Amino acid sequence: MNLSELQIVILEDLKSLWEKKEIREFYNEILSLKFDGYSGVYGDNVISTDKIDFFGTHLVVCKKGLKLKPIFSFKSVTLEKCETFNTVFPAINLIAKDGDKRCLWELEKIVNKAKKHGRSISFEYSWAQDPDEKELRTKEQAQLYRDLVMMMVYQYHTENNISEMIACGAPKVKTVQFLEQMGMKKIGPHSKFLQKDLNNTEAYILHLTEFSEYAKEMAKKYSAMWDERLILSSKEKLKIVDEVS
Repeated sequence: MNLSELQIVILEDLKSLWEKKEIREFYNEILSLKFDGYSGVYGDNVISTDKIDFFGTHLVVCKKGLKLKPIFSFKSVTLEKCETFNTVFPAINLIAKDGDKRCLWELEKIVNKAKKHGRSISFEYSWAQDPDEKELRTKEQAQLYRDLVMMMVYQYHTENNISEMIACGAPKVKTVQFLEQMGMKKIGPHSKFLQKDLNNTEAYILHLTEFSEYAKEMAKKYSAMWDERLILSSKEKLKIVDEVS
């Protein structure tokens, strides 16, 4: 698969778009991707969806065709959005439930400092990929997908002035290595925990204040693809909705 066969789609403020049939159908495709992706890796009792689906941002890589097919997706939500919808920042919830108290203290200090200094901070999670694509892809295609996702994270955060980022990585699926390559660092010596809702999978929580040179290189390399992204948002006129279905 080459770049001409792929399309980036940004879906945000789903609640505001819910009356649009095409949007609901596209969201259902994202859910199917998450169900299949997480079941294949962590077990059939794992479901990666929550209320933030309806006010956060979904960043999706799709395969083009008669209908766009999501093959990779992750979710981003800022502290500000969580506060608007009276929701606890999910990184705080996760570590309070599963992590070390010392790590929670460090995380809360990071979040409170960002808020105090007017720096937007986000949590990136619900990373999933199509298991069929994962099975069939070549080593080169796997690297391309990683680089595209890194580009998307960089471009989205840069354009939206999101200064800091929190994310979790699992050694089982090599996301820790990916996040560290992006410029993220583990939050202190107690960042390791067992994530209960992933059937006690070993995980680490990481923090980013500055993207790596590699992430910046990928953003530049694939900037044309980002420029051609489809944006599904209440802030847009949705003239591109027909292209989704």
